[in-house]
Amino acid sequence: MKVKTRQQGNSVVLTVPKTLNVPVDAEFSVDLKKNGDLVYKRVRDNGYDLWSDPSYDDYDYETEIKREYKELGYNPRELEPKGKERI
Repeated sequence: MKVKTRQQGNSVVLTVPKTLNVPVDAEFSVDLKKNGDLVYKRVRDNGYDLWSDPSYDDYDYETEIKREYKELGYNPRELEPKGKERI
């Protein structure tokens, strides 16, 4: 998808097509790379709550835990505490 810059007052404007479903009033930081590329990144407000994010509603946590245990090579919950860890 291509967009084109346009002049608006003293600014150059890039439009965001509605099909990208970017919410109104969303904030982005922008960086200009040495090669002239612009990189926009969404700025998350400090009140972002991971647990309220609907994109995680159907996240498979069990599969993620199993993947992490496999990557570690063991289940940390099955280890006996040693040294100062003991109560």
